[in-house]
Amino acid sequence: MPRANTAPIQINLPPGIATNLVVAGVVFGMGITAVVLREALYGTPETSERAFRLMNWLKREPGTEHAQPSPTARSRTTVRAGSVRAASASEIKR
Repeated sequence: MPRANTAPIQINLPPGIATNLVVAGVVFGMGITAVVLREALYGTPETSERAFRLMNWLKREPGTEHAQPSPTARSRTTVRAGSVRAASASEIKR
């Protein structure tokens, strides 16, 4: 079978463009981190809990077990026959 002769391709970018892309990526990541930290510390209780859960999810090692739901997540409300009440743990598991 014949073999194709190939040569490496070199892409010529303007000077400094690669550095600028790296800097833009780092600045974007720092901005996202700053927003999440600000919401975790100074946001509403619901937003703060979500931000802390996001940070916990991001730092978790692959393959580790998921944490138990927070008390707020376990006490979601359900509506039955026009009344609102807190859901029990057995209802949430269904």
